[in-house]
Amino acid sequence: MTFMKWSRHFVTGIDLVDGQHRGLVDLVNDVAPLLSRGEPLGAAAADALLDRLSEYAQTHFRDEERLMREGGLEDSCLDLQARSHRAFVQEVALMRRQVAADEQIDGQLLLRFLANWLTVHLLTDDQLMARQLALIASGHTPAEAATLARETKEDTAQTVLADALIDLYAVVAERNRKLVEANVQLQAARAKLVEANAGLAQQVDERSRELAATNADLLREQGELQRAIEAIERTQGRLLQSEKGTAVGQLAAGVAHEIDKPVGIASLNLASLKDYVERLLATIDATAPAVAALARHHPARLAAEQAWQDIELDYLRQDIPDLIRDSADGLARVRKIVTDLKDFSHREEAEWQNADLNHGLERALKMVWNEPKDKVEVVRDFGELPAVRCLPAQINQVFVHLLVNAGQAIATAGTITLRTGQQGRYAWVEVEDTGGGMPPAVQERIFEPFFTSRAVGQGSGLGLAIASEIVQRHHGTISVDSQPGRGSRFRVLLPIAGPAGETRP
Repeated sequence: MTFMKWSRHFVTGIDLVDGQHRGLVDLVNDVAPLLSRGEPLGAAAADALLDRLSEYAQTHFRDEERLMREGGLEDSCLDLQARSHRAFVQEVALMRRQVAADEQIDGQLLLRFLANWLTVHLLTDDQLMARQLALIASGHTPAEAATLARETKEDTAQTVLADALIDLYAVVAERNRKLVEANVQLQAARAKLVEANAGLAQQVDERSRELAATNADLLREQGELQRAIEAIERTQGRLLQSEKGTAVGQLAAGVAHEIDKPVGIASLNLASLKDYVERLLATIDATAPAVAALARHHPARLAAEQAWQDIELDYLRQDIPDLIRDSADGLARVRKIVTDLKDFSHREEAEWQNADLNHGLERALKMVWNEPKDKVEVVRDFGELPAVRCLPAQINQVFVHLLVNAGQAIATAGTITLRTGQQGRYAWVEVEDTGGGMPPAVQERIFEPFFTSRAVGQGSGLGLAIASEIVQRHHGTISVDSQPGRGSRFRVLLPIAGPAGETRP
């Protein structure tokens, strides 16, 4: 169940601002289940949430104020928006001081703060800003835009958030009320039965069964609600993975295209340079006998020999071919990288294909190898695998996430071991690292969306969740075996024939 849905009333028509607003709505949906429990929020969770709010404020406020200045809004309007921004920052700072002093904070207070901010800022301040920018763009003066924007507003827009929050509180309050009523009734029935005689035992049993059934129904409803929330989070992860995969593919194709042409030109020029150098050296060799035939102290001979000595002709004759050969090898490696980028972004890989997992694992390693190459040794133990029916681009994305995770687990130096093999009707791939490992509590949650054991800003908590979703979509399994201080081993098992009834996601 989504606590707050994105509404058309939130839309300002400014893509940058609307994208950041969507991020804030997603943040509210992310933390609302935790904040609405009525329990104090511990320091670690509170700091993590406040860090996210600070990061949002820093980016969003800077971009909004820049857009207002570039759009030509009056200084008074810009100052009003800036004061609203400063108030938000001051409120976050005040909450940080409270967390530092008490090591906890009222979760419902945080939720009310976010709700109030969404109501006032998204539906009032930013809508006013957007209307003014649109009016100025259409030819009005800043003063006219300020007046007209305040006269034109949509009265129903401010009710959207309130309705969403009321629905949220209503769901939680109704279930809590039923549980409390059921427990009160149970206690009252037991109290009366204590005062009565043993002959009422049958009535006590019947009443207890009724109340137990009521409690079971309520607990089942709560479970369904939680599963709905988790399904939404998984959907968000899939959408993010899809958008990210498209963006990476487009970027890879663009980079490959831009690099391919200058590399080709450089290769042709290098070949021409090699020919020119060979011709120059051949010319020198052809003139050498004529120079040697001159008298020993002939001025022309002395000048030629001095010139050859000055340019270190013998060294150049040996070094120039080596330099040209090394340059050609470097260009060949660049061309190989371009080929890998083209393969990675190939449009046809969005279709189900028979793929070589060993080749895909190698390609994924090349895509992520730049960062860990100075601290990691890679050991390969590949078995002979049949072609596996899959979506190669998505399976390669799984490999990328596992390799990135393995590289980040190694702090200074270590080894990543890649293994593949066949187990009956399944092919398996293992990525093992010698990093810090994980305790059991972390292993139990490692595939949950948005869960991460890393510091704020070092991971979104979506990589392994996305990998798990992709593997499940292929009717495979992904598991982890890890011990603190001894590293981790991730194992992916995929059906060789692919999932039954395969369709494009």
